[in-house]
Parts: sequence; structure tokens; C-alpha cells
Amino acid sequence: MSPSFDEHLEAILEDCNNRVNRLEGSEGQKSELLEALINRGKVLSMMELYTSAISDFDEAIDIIKELENEGKETDAGSYVRAFISRGELYGIESPEQMAEDYITASARLNELDENSKHYDRKKIITMCMACCEDLIDAGYPSEVSVFIDELYKMLIGRDDDWSRNRYLEMMNLSAQAMREMDMDDRALEYYSDAIDIGQALFEKGSLEDLMSLAFPFVSRGDIEQEKGLLDLYFADRRAAIAILEELLAMNKLDDIDVLVKLHQDVANAYLTLNKVKEAEEHLMREVMLNMDGAEEYIKEFVNRKVN
Repeated sequence: MSPSFDEHLEAILEDCNNRVNRLEGSEGQKSELLEALINRGKVLSMMELYTSAISDFDEAIDIIKELENEGKETDAGSYVRAFISRGELYGIESPEQMAEDYITASARLNELDENSKHYDRKKIITMCMACCEDLIDAGYPSEVSVFIDELYKMLIGRDDDWSRNRYLEMMNLSAQAMREMDMDDRALEYYSDAIDIGQALFEKGSLEDLMSLAFPFVSRGDIEQEKGLLDLYFADRRAAIAILEELLAMNKLDDIDVLVKLHQDVANAYLTLNKVKEAEEHLMREVMLNMDGAEEYIKEFVNRKVN
């Protein structure tokens, strides 16, 4: 019987332990020990031994600082990997520390290339995307700009489908950051760009995730509603609903409550304008999707028709 994934990790961890133990007692091999600690920290993370993994990244970062004090610079890939990896592990429990590590790592982002340790082009892009998401979720939207700049540099002018899908994600992340910083006009621009890119990918059958197109329609609609641009709001809501209904029909909609909420939003907006007939379609569809959640809206709809 073939070894399981966990057994493979155990074997790799044993090899990492042997290498770290051998290097820890050696002078003049700090760079090698740095790499060994980063690699072991990665394995420990995969094994969900997070406290031990953080300890390895702590030690790796201490070595980076020692080398810097000696006038020696570590490879940019090792530098970025150590700080990003530790920041990821702090995550929700310590968002301040996570952000601090990401910001520290970002100082050397522009030095990364396909020859850097631990990274190739796709890994750099994926890492920058994840950092943007984490920073926005943790309430640090102003800190994503350096990661967005790196993404833009690596994605602009690339016409392959993988890169165009990542460009779409980058536009959505940029818009989210602008929205969090109350820069709604800029956010609208980015969401519109995302929609254009997403629709082009969809038309050629290359869009990886329909939700990445539904999201900017929903988010742009939110801003339009706040600005009183209701015709645009309704158009974007209908577009988002059409996408989610298609996902539902394909049995690929992970959370039906999202679709229910969109129908509720549109029905409620029409009812506020006393457009009962327009609201009826969305109310009835909501009933079909979620009978329990529709009760208060059905009552409001009935009252409107009676009055």
C-alpha cells in the first residue's frame, strides 16, 4: 500500500529535523540554517502544528536580522517567505502582527523574480493575492497598494487565460480596498473594469469562477444604490442574480442565502418605490428559494397590494 500524505509529511519532517539539528551546531552556516528553518516551518504548517511552525519562522527571522547586522543580505525570496509565512499563521488571532509581517515583507517584493528562492511567477502572484485579501479582511486596506503594484507589474500585458483571471481578481481586490477607504468613485472604476474583464472571459468560455463576475456586479450595485443611481442599481442586481441563478441551476452555488438576499434586496428596493408589480417577481422567487426567510417580505408585499 502506498504511503499516505501524512506519512509523506512525517518523512519530510524527519529529514528537516535532521538538517536543522546538524546546522544549528555549525558556525558560518546561518544562510543554510535559515533555509532549513523556513522549509521545516512550511512542513509544520501543513501538519497544522502552528505553534512549532511560528517558532521556526521566529528563529528564521532572527537569523535574517543577524545577517543584516553583519552587513549580509538574504535572498529576497527567503526574506519574503519567512515574514509572509509567519504573518499567515498569526492570521485572525493577531491581525496587527500579521499586518506588520506583511508590511515588512513588502519592502522587498520588487526584488522577487522567478530565480528567487521559494517563488516562481505564479507563486508570487498567488501570495500577493492572499496578502491583499488578508489585509482587507483585517482592516488594513491602505497597506495593499504595494502588493497590488506587484500584481499589476506581473499581470499587465499578459493575455493567457490564467493571467486574465488573476487580473480580474486584482481589480476586485483593488475595488474592495478603495471601498474600505471610502473612495467610492475609485471603487466604481475598478468594479467596472472587473466586470468588463469578467464578461470578456465569460464570452470566450475562459472565466474560472462565475462568482468573481457576480461579486463586482453586486458591489457596484451597492455603491449605485447609495448614490441614488437606482436604474443602474437594478440593472447590476439583475445581472448578479442571473449569474447566481445559473450557478444554482448547475448545482454549483455554495450558499443559496446569497441569492435569496439579492432577491430580497431588489424586492425591498422596488417596494420602497411603491413598485409592487416589479417587486412581485423577486418576492415569489425568494419564496421558492427560502420559504422561512420570506415571511416578513410576503406580509409587506400583501399590505402594499391591499393599500
